[in-house]
Amino acid sequence: MHRFFCVLLALSAVLCAVPAVADEYPVIPLRDNWRLHTSDGLAAEGAALSTPGFDTTGWHPTTVPKTVLAALVDNGVYPDPYFGVNMTQIPGYQEGAWLRMADDSPFRSSWWFRTEFTGPAISENEQVTLHFDGLNYKANIWLDGEKIAGEDTVQGMFRRFEFNVTKQMLNKPNPHVLAVEIIPPGLVPDKKYGTKQIEATTGWDDHNPQPPDGNMGLWQPVYLRVQGPVSLRNPYVETKLDVPGLEEARLTASVFARNNTPDPVTCTVSVLFQDLSFAQEVSLAGGETREVFFRPEEWGALVVKNPRVWWPHPLGPQELYDIEFGVITNRGSSDKARTRFGIREITTAIDDDNWRYYMVNGRRVLIRGGAWMTSDMLLNLSRDRYETLIRYAREANLNMLRSEGFSIRETEDFYSLCDELGIMATQQLFGRSIPDEPLAIACVEDTLLRIRNHPSLAHFLGHDETFPTPTLDEGYRGLIEKHRVNRTYQPHSGTFNIATRKKTGGTRTGTRELWTYASPAHYYFTERKQDVAWGFAQSGGIGGILAPRDSLRQMMPADQLWPAMKTEAWSLHTVTQGAEYFNVVLQMMDAQYGAPADLEAFCNRLYAMNYNSARGMFEAFGKNRYAATGITTWKYNAAWPAALTWQYVDWYGRATAAYYGAKKACTPLHALYAYNDGAVYVTNSLYEPKKDLMLTAAFYGTDGAPVGKVQETSVDLAPDTVAKIPDLEVPESLGSLRFLKLELRDAAGALVSDNFYWLSATPDIPGRDLEMLGGDFKVEPKSMADFKALADLPKVTPVAELKQTRDANGLRLEAVVSNPSPHVAFLVQLAATNPETGLEIGPTYWSENYFSLLPGETRTVTAEVPAYALPKGEAALRVTNYNAAQ
Repeated sequence: MHRFFCVLLALSAVLCAVPAVADEYPVIPLRDNWRLHTSDGLAAEGAALSTPGFDTTGWHPTTVPKTVLAALVDNGVYPDPYFGVNMTQIPGYQEGAWLRMADDSPFRSSWWFRTEFTGPAISENEQVTLHFDGLNYKANIWLDGEKIAGEDTVQGMFRRFEFNVTKQMLNKPNPHVLAVEIIPPGLVPDKKYGTKQIEATTGWDDHNPQPPDGNMGLWQPVYLRVQGPVSLRNPYVETKLDVPGLEEARLTASVFARNNTPDPVTCTVSVLFQDLSFAQEVSLAGGETREVFFRPEEWGALVVKNPRVWWPHPLGPQELYDIEFGVITNRGSSDKARTRFGIREITTAIDDDNWRYYMVNGRRVLIRGGAWMTSDMLLNLSRDRYETLIRYAREANLNMLRSEGFSIRETEDFYSLCDELGIMATQQLFGRSIPDEPLAIACVEDTLLRIRNHPSLAHFLGHDETFPTPTLDEGYRGLIEKHRVNRTYQPHSGTFNIATRKKTGGTRTGTRELWTYASPAHYYFTERKQDVAWGFAQSGGIGGILAPRDSLRQMMPADQLWPAMKTEAWSLHTVTQGAEYFNVVLQMMDAQYGAPADLEAFCNRLYAMNYNSARGMFEAFGKNRYAATGITTWKYNAAWPAALTWQYVDWYGRATAAYYGAKKACTPLHALYAYNDGAVYVTNSLYEPKKDLMLTAAFYGTDGAPVGKVQETSVDLAPDTVAKIPDLEVPESLGSLRFLKLELRDAAGALVSDNFYWLSATPDIPGRDLEMLGGDFKVEPKSMADFKALADLPKVTPVAELKQTRDANGLRLEAVVSNPSPHVAFLVQLAATNPETGLEIGPTYWSENYFSLLPGETRTVTAEVPAYALPKGEAALRVTNYNAAQ
């Protein structure tokens, strides 16, 4: 029984002064001054390598975190693997996904990371711990001539390791030497495994080439921590929010206290929360670790009235709280642990149709987001890259990212930015069941302890498109309960056969058709059931998405750019199946838009297709709420420069046409055209009613002239709802290709949503898809839209004026774009470019892009360029369009 430092009174803790803990406990990063060398041909062993003065002539300088291949590329040993077909020239490269390293790979050998450093000056009352927050795959660790840990225990990419090195810091003079022998994954028997994952390491499925080193290395930070006899680890705050009123939250705060000495110790563990301090006395046996709890039944400060509540964007603010734990012993202040958390209630359940749905703070929410992939192929992870990708999601009003099971278990930067920017995250625990189940469980336990504080963390998936073994499934469930993570879990990411959706957890995965090409109408035809806007789609999508044109030019040589999808570089920069995987995309382009004569025409046609399909998919889910409960489309980002793949934001930080189609569709108040019934709908994704809105709908011919009358309808919307507008009158005089413009204005006449559709008299109606012998694939639509007349639109040159200002955050742009011609300026594309390179700046957060202008129309578009993307100077503006005059 704990003896409380403060007296309990009427079940409420009396707050009292507690001794202050030290302002900071030194954390000493071991980032710089590393050297790298293969063990192949290296005569010395760990004891010698970890001794001062060892000759590292010929070793490669590097920093940590870093993988072996990334370090060798930095040192010019191998050419840039992201460009052209350079990746295929790196020794050990294998086509496709692989589990076993090639016999002749230089990465089958272990590699040594070595650094010399100055240790902290400590007293006899202080302890020093050495931390590895992520290594891949196994390691032998030597410090000052002594082996402190071996590969028998140090293994698994998704575990943190900590070692007490007080003895070395006290007894050995500076400099200290740390030598880490990294043993790679992939050293497995040569046989067919019939699975995509057999070790506790990252994988790449079919997304991009697999790095020949298997991402071996020190991929997360290495550092030292100084503390006293008692350490604090894994601080946590459980929140229980009253819903739907949100009047009160009850918090349970906890932290693991560890006695670093062999002797019993009595200490005082304290909490500082909202300027109030409270504490309790804890007795620990020698070497004991115990989780210490502060519960609201005992500590009144943990009952928060009218709390600041965390919401996903755009439903409300992203309120966050800080809490600090401290510990003192009779020797004084010993350690401190801080964390940040949010108060919110996110739950999921299965509805009457056996589909999973989400509730946030007592309200239904439609999920619209994407599958998240590790952000860099060589694990060169940075906060700037994370911010780019996650902010793009926020800007588009996407509210969820599903961290995919073959990826890394995501970092603190990922989750912190999701917290700050209001993006919910679903974490998949593994890709497949691996033979070493205790190791898988250890990885998952560490992951849960590391990420459980984040309010953005919404739900867990067990494995990708498969069930975990019964023991793994039981283990995952047990860990979630043991550590009170308070998120729902389903064992399987989603069924291929929707008849079994309840068994897998109320979600479905994608289909070959959706991973290849889906028209903008596809998701509307709900009689198909298996792959439309009905239920929850954990995968799916619109198929191949083309990178922005500047990205294409950056990722491959000029002589490989044309003919598109026919050169070696194009094929490598698609998916591991090669360019042929997306043959249906090209067939649909030729059939609907006409065969392109050059790269510019190829880009424009695919940009139109991508924008249209992404908008149609997300709009269909918005229209069909809550028979449709959500989609995390396959997939959101790419880990390397991909020409045509599944990507809404590319590796260079540039948003695709599909991204801007999705952004248009996810506008909180939105007018849309439904392809299945030809009607217009208005959606309200917010939790407050919207009244006295005015919708206008007008048709235009290919000459830009209006056809028929402008149709106006007054609209009142209840919260989180959809309204169908009375029948849209389609003039009989319209040609085969026609344009439809929708505008939604508020009571003051301000524009809140607009939409511009290109439609065909012959509608898109999906039919059947066929998997052919030899792996070929084709689709046979019942009917197919004809947009070839877009190629014959009169040529137009839009006029643009750019204003820009700079502040501490970067550039703010305002582009006033006008169409001075009597014709439609179709699919206008803006790019803020770096004047020194002429290339589009990534990221640039445009308020909209890939828009069209009617004759005489002017549009003001804004953008932000963060300082890290263009640290100084001004941007230039490039404007082009589908029917550009040049």
